[in-house]
Amino acid sequence: MSIIAAIKNRNSNAFMSDREVDPDLIRQILDAAVCTPVHYRTDPWRFLVIRGAGRKKLGDVMAAHLAKGMSDPDSPKNIELRDKMRKKSFRAPVIIVAGAARTDCAKGLMVEDVASVSVSCQNILLAAEELGLSAFWRTGSLTYAEDTVQALGFDKDTALAGFIYLGYPAKEMPPKPRPTSEAFTRWMNE
Repeated sequence: MSIIAAIKNRNSNAFMSDREVDPDLIRQILDAAVCTPVHYRTDPWRFLVIRGAGRKKLGDVMAAHLAKGMSDPDSPKNIELRDKMRKKSFRAPVIIVAGAARTDCAKGLMVEDVASVSVSCQNILLAAEELGLSAFWRTGSLTYAEDTVQALGFDKDTALAGFIYLGYPAKEMPPKPRPTSEAFTRWMNE
């Protein structure tokens, strides 16, 4: 399949089986992930691979983050919501957390390093697809909270780019219609 076809045909799939993903496949995916443009060779990519019982800790981090936004986190309704949030970390057998580490390179810009790590997330999605795996990328307030960075053991100046859920598909997703670039593009020819 051509690269353009792979990009256009890739589809997020949250329906995954519990089947374990071989660590060698995860390494192949992460090796592809770091093949991104990056200025000044800052190598900003930082990944945390969460599997097995590690997903419980992630679920606790997710529930604690949710509780911070609640006026009464211990109400029966909010306890139920927090428990539901905890279970989200078990939607896939593997979760890869992608982050951009702050560089000590004087010319390096954090925004460029975050962009490089965001591209690495797309590489993860494409590599997973090629290897017969399902994947979907999640962001949201959890991703950008300083507490999340700390709770997951990243250096404090790391900017997270997202959580990528990874596993074997439990069902196939139908192709998704894709827009052309026409509505989003201007041309400057003069």
